[in-house]
Amino acid sequence: MPAAAPHPVWMNEVPTAEAMLAVVSPLAEYFLLAVASIFWPLLIAIVVIVLRTDHPVKLLSAFLAGGLLATITVGIALVSTFDGTSALSRNRGTADPAVSIAVGVLAVIGALALRRLDMSRLRDPKPKATPAKPTRTERLVENARLAFLAGLVLNIVPGLFPIVALKNVAEGGYPAAVNVTLVVVFYLIMFTSVEIPIVGYMVAPQPTVATVQRLNDWLDRNARKVATLVLGVAGLYLVVRGLVAL
Repeated sequence: MPAAAPHPVWMNEVPTAEAMLAVVSPLAEYFLLAVASIFWPLLIAIVVIVLRTDHPVKLLSAFLAGGLLATITVGIALVSTFDGTSALSRNRGTADPAVSIAVGVLAVIGALALRRLDMSRLRDPKPKATPAKPTRTERLVENARLAFLAGLVLNIVPGLFPIVALKNVAEGGYPAAVNVTLVVVFYLIMFTSVEIPIVGYMVAPQPTVATVQRLNDWLDRNARKVATLVLGVAGLYLVVRGLVAL
């Protein structure tokens, strides 16, 4: 009677954290970080503010144009810089974990700060008897020219998650054209919350008005909670990833 075939070694072993994280390829992580960037608190705040105005399509389009111009230009420059930095490739074993841990810790701190802000707002709700003065952000998006400027200024400095994603792109060793494509795709995903209302208003304006109103009401109640959750989960993932890779 022939002997039973031995089980593969991996079936008899408990997978380690390092092995499980290794399943997440750099490109998969790139897409995960792009989706997480959709919920960047400042971006959500801009969308909520602009959707309350009388000309949301014009303002969102101007903000999107400025934002994409800034992010793609800076993103391509950073990927080229990372790609040409010998220190990054030479010390990759320590640089990768350090970047992941630093960005993850900052994201968790941001999540805790948002959580604290949300809790304080629930404890001490502000009366709505008198209309509040417009904030600096609201003034920046009150017309198309300023909205374009806001898109440029507010997106010149990359967010936390794009830094890790751009580093992954630079380390991938892809041709220059692929690097540019990955940068563009990343930011097109990141600005999804701006792009969807624009397309909706252009394709089906009447249904979009009602949908946007419901969305705005939902965001008023839950935007901070969603941003807190995404920042916290993505931040913890990056911290664990960095610690395991040390």
